[in-house]
Amino acid sequence: MKKEIITIGLAIMLGATVAPAGAMFESDRALSEKATVNMVDAIKTAEKAKPGKTVEVDMGKDDGRVVYKIEIVDGKKTHKVYVDATTGQIHEVK
Repeated sequence: MKKEIITIGLAIMLGATVAPAGAMFESDRALSEKATVNMVDAIKTAEKAKPGKTVEVDMGKDDGRVVYKIEIVDGKKTHKVYVDATTGQIHEVK
C-alpha cells in the first residue's frame, strides 16, 4: 500500500493529472508551492475520515483554497475527501 501511495504521489508531482477547472490558470507547480502539507499526510488524514483504499489524488483549488482531492473506495462507494493543503484539515467530504 505504501508503494501505491508513493507511486500515486510521484505521478501527481510530475503533472500526470489534469488540474481541476478551478485551478485552470494556475500550474500544478504554483499550487504545490502553496502547499505546506505533503500528499502522504493528506492521504492519511483522508483515510481516517473515510476508511478505504485511496485510488486517486488531485491538487486544485476549492473555495479559494489549495486542496488535495482524494478519492477513496469503500466497498462499492467512492468518497471524495478534500484536505486543505496548507492546514491539513478536512475541508469537505462528498
